[in-house]
Amino acid sequence: MDTPNDAQLPAPRASDADREAAAAVLRAAVADGRLDLSELDERLSATYAAKTYPELERVTADLPTEALRQRPARTEPLRLKTKSGTIKRAGRWLVPPVIEAEATSGTIKLNFTEAECRHLDVHVQARTTSGTVLLIVPHGWSVVTDDVSSTSGSIVNRVGVTGEPGRPQITITGGVRSGTIKARHPRTGFWRRIFGP
Repeated sequence: MDTPNDAQLPAPRASDADREAAAAVLRAAVADGRLDLSELDERLSATYAAKTYPELERVTADLPTEALRQRPARTEPLRLKTKSGTIKRAGRWLVPPVIEAEATSGTIKLNFTEAECRHLDVHVQARTTSGTVLLIVPHGWSVVTDDVSSTSGSIVNRVGVTGEPGRPQITITGGVRSGTIKARHPRTGFWRRIFGP
């Protein structure tokens, strides 16, 4: 039986890590179409103002969070390297904060359209000799290529540096000799049916 003192115990205090975990759930919900951007802004404000677990639980109570709790965010870099072959990341995959992509004369293709990204800032360190590093990025994300150098190759950013609030930004650094580093949105309509995303 609870004593009067037990009934008056305060709710457990939330940590910074708890608030960031709740924020990651909210951003994932936007990516899944469960929340719109105005709801995200409102709930993020409540999340970062929350002091206790019950306050955080109210913010995410109507969202699927169990799978996210069981699958921790990836923190170690993803290292991809090819000499003349093709390496792809597509479908459902967990995006780390740092990706190292090196294509000598082959192709590395990173398709983020169905990926699970819990980081607002993703750094792609890309290097090509005569190969290609291609990023396929969802609408609402942004891509920055200001720190990529080129000898005689191509650096193409068809995504743009301005994204939607609360959506990830990919910063690409590295260099191109005679190859290509390219970021674009997924294809749609006729061209998607012919060439894929």
